[in-house]
Amino acid sequence: MQLPSEVRPETVLLSRPVLELPPIIAPLLLIAFGLVAVGLIRAFDDPTLRRSDLLLMACSLSALLTSLIWFFVLALGRGALWSIAMLIPYVNLLAASSFARRYWNEGARAPALLAIAGMIGETIAALRLLIPATPPLL
Repeated sequence: MQLPSEVRPETVLLSRPVLELPPIIAPLLLIAFGLVAVGLIRAFDDPTLRRSDLLLMACSLSALLTSLIWFFVLALGRGALWSIAMLIPYVNLLAASSFARRYWNEGARAPALLAIAGMIGETIAALRLLIPATPPLL
């Protein structure tokens, strides 16, 4: 039995609108990433740290914070409860992962991939700081 064209499962899956950023937000996210990275480099600057480790740590933390801001902006378009959950410390990472899983095909893929890259960078930076005998990156 064939369904009418307007009720096919493909059209039902695509019926929800894609979450998009307002045009002004994308440049602000880039500026926020840069400002946070520079601020973290200045805050964590220590002569005993290797510059590559400092850069890796600052950029990965900046990626995590930028992805949380991005998720918050997307959550504002989806509902008030999502955006409130993004503001609570420690809950925001759980809310962001649930939000990304639920709206993966509707605009949450890019901030989720940025957060994954940030977490991988933080893991590498933490291991390099905990194991001082590792060779330099650069």
